Amino acid sequence: MKTKPLVIRYLLEFVVIILGVSISFYIEKQNALKYKETIKNQSLNRILNNSKTDNRDFEFNLEAHQDFVKSCYWVLKNKKKLPLFSRDSIGYHLGFAISGNTFFVDNTEEYRGLKNSGLIELIENDSLVSALQNKHAQRIVITKMEEFITDHIKNNAQYLYANTRYLSEKKNTLGYAIDRTYTGDFTIPQSVIQNIEQKLRFHQYYVDQTSYELKRNAYIEKLIKKEIADQHQ
Repeated sequence: MKTKPLVIRYLLEFVVIILGVSISFYIEKQNALKYKETIKNQSLNRILNNSKTDNRDFEFNLEAHQDFVKSCYWVLKNKKKLPLFSRDSIGYHLGFAISGNTFFVDNTEEYRGLKNSGLIELIENDSLVSALQNKHAQRIVITKMEEFITDHIKNNAQYLYANTRYLSEKKNTLGYAIDRTYTGDFTIPQSVIQNIEQKLRFHQYYVDQTSYELKRNAYIEKLIKKEIADQHQ
């Protein structure tokens, strides 16, 4: 008769032990998940801060390339009537049309860390994941566009240096030297004109893409804030 109570007692003790181990594993798992969520949110916060820096860079670059576009248009429009304008005006627009460019550095460290660690899988909003992936893929195109522009600058650099000179170190609000005068014979070679025409297309694309990136950043910032806020509910 004593055997049955003992069996029940041992069975209950076994169940308690199993429950204890299971609860311990569950708590440990939840703590690990909570830790990963914390790290994920810290990375998202850093991406958010980087986005603000990117916005300042994009706003600067957008204004710069808009100026370059205007100067390219000016040169192409007035190439056959240069004697009607002052040499300083020609030098100003020719300088921007030929040598204007920017250099954007994409900060991918936090995104790559999020992706390589697998923490990106903890992001609940698929739209945010997709937006982050597309953002960095597209920014490769932006930096490549700047490389194309640099190549066109090299093509026309010799003509620019031979036919213009700086009068002073005066700069515009963006920090670009602008006090350049034209010293040539009012004839721009066709090869230079063709380079400016192609460079103009790159600047126009850059302006369009940078405007889009500013809108995309605002969208991503909104999604990140929501993702972090939802974790604290």
